[in-house]
Amino acid sequence: MTVAITRPGAPRGFTLLEVLVALAIVAMSVGALLGTVTSSASNVIYLKDKTLSEWVALNRLAELRIDRNMPGKGKRTGKSDMAGMRWEWEEEVSDLPVDGLFRIDVRAHSTGEVVDDSKPVDKPTEQKLSPSTPSGAEMEKTAWTSTVTGVVSRARADLLTAVATPIVGALQSNNPGNPNGGPGNSPNAPGTPGAPGSPGSPGTPGNPGRPGAPKPSPQDR
Repeated sequence: MTVAITRPGAPRGFTLLEVLVALAIVAMSVGALLGTVTSSASNVIYLKDKTLSEWVALNRLAELRIDRNMPGKGKRTGKSDMAGMRWEWEEEVSDLPVDGLFRIDVRAHSTGEVVDDSKPVDKPTEQKLSPSTPSGAEMEKTAWTSTVTGVVSRARADLLTAVATPIVGALQSNNPGNPNGGPGNSPNAPGTPGAPGSPGSPGTPGNPGRPGAPKPSPQDR
């Protein structure tokens, strides 16, 4: 029979149970930290996609507003490139209670395709609408990232006229000046001031009066 003898004050190590509890606590802490970092990264990616998709939808809405042709009612879909990615959008034109006004809902999301946008895009200068196709039933199950809503009217204006007002008449040029030191001829030069008038002659001083006769004192009486 063996009896374990422990001396008082001897160093005591961790038991297996204490080590396992400590490892479990560390594992849960590390897992929570990794979850927080992953969630933050996912939020950043989602906010980026949401911002870019909203810009794509706003661009399509602006194209419909400035186009000279009235957009047709119903749903149409198309694709655009932005920030090195390809985006898919869908527009829906519907009537409003006010006659002549129409509501347009534009939804957009990323297709996941990467495009090369390092070279300049051949963008035509004339007013032209991006191509689109009728939207099918498969688009109903699409998870759109952003949606924008706008209103357009039936009135359309021809935007081919020049924006700036043409200049009428010849431009006035100013003479830069005489090289001999004389002033240049300016159309807005001030006139020559008139000569000052001559001062008037001073008046003749008045003749002082004669002093009166002295009065006799009482002693002379």
